[in-house]
Amino acid sequence: MPSIISAGTADAPFKLPQSEVKRFIHNLYANTYDEIDKMIGVFDNSTISNRHFSVPVEWLNEEHTFSERNKIFKDVALKLTEKTVEELLNRAGADYCHIDNIIFITSTGLSTPTIDALLFNKLKLNRHIKRTPLWGLGCAGGASGISRALEYTKANPTHNAVVIAVELCSLTFQKDDLSKSNIVASSLFSDGCAAVFIAGDESTFSQKKGIDLLDSLSTIYNDSLDVMGWDIVDNGFKVVFSRDIPAIVKQCVYPNIKELLKDHNLTVSDIKHYITHPGGLKVINAYEQSLNLTNGKLDYSKKVLNEHGNMSSPSVIYVLKEFLNDAKFGAKEYGLISALGPGFSSELILFKTN
Repeated sequence: MPSIISAGTADAPFKLPQSEVKRFIHNLYANTYDEIDKMIGVFDNSTISNRHFSVPVEWLNEEHTFSERNKIFKDVALKLTEKTVEELLNRAGADYCHIDNIIFITSTGLSTPTIDALLFNKLKLNRHIKRTPLWGLGCAGGASGISRALEYTKANPTHNAVVIAVELCSLTFQKDDLSKSNIVASSLFSDGCAAVFIAGDESTFSQKKGIDLLDSLSTIYNDSLDVMGWDIVDNGFKVVFSRDIPAIVKQCVYPNIKELLKDHNLTVSDIKHYITHPGGLKVINAYEQSLNLTNGKLDYSKKVLNEHGNMSSPSVIYVLKEFLNDAKFGAKEYGLISALGPGFSSELILFKTN
């Protein structure tokens, strides 16, 4: 069965304390947003200490065209991707020639050719490499990419796939958007890049320690298009972000998990590890309540949220990296990778430690 061998990450260049972003947002909207004193409390309730942005915070107070935002996206995304892949391969003991397929995930910028093609030219990868760029999956993107890599390496057991997720959410900030969604999003979202190296079970890397990928389940929920996403406006992306997301987690994720586990004669009690996208503290709490999770099973997710905020698609891979690096797990223990995103959709991956 395919295995995740390593994970790599790269932070955006500007590290900002949550208190600094809070002060900036409060000053920005003090004279235009009547409920800013009430809404600003979301920054304190987020449990986020720091976030990383691609631009200094002052940049957010200026007018920017979509083309200006997108140029920064292409430049920064390529730099972060290159750095991430270098760390990923070093951890795997692999080289560029060992990558058979790049699955590239983003939702916060546009590039044609896609960033993975730019990376190909910069790193001189195999000219026959397969490329699978995926756009618009949002927070579910990292987990969705792993699911697609599972399918690819299962069909091509001698091959290796690299999943790269990069999001520069700070570039999408709309300073004239006076919606509650924009204030909440400004307290949560940040920038980052992460990647995983996945080996087929006949690959030369298949015997390295990691986690074996057993199965995945993709789900899209009916009549939920307005829960999360972008509205495309003249100067970029305007956030769509519903307050109902934690409630949807409580109602829908547990049945999805049971559906996946049933096919493997497993129950929720068999799952020892959870690698869950840290969408926000309320989302994490909803996972804990719906699955009756105790004993710090979502501590890796809470750590990533505290240190980085919600980076959208890379976040779940940041959590995965914490899990792999900590290595406080025995052999043959079951776990789940889980993320939610626009659609509204869910991605689940069942794994076993090796």
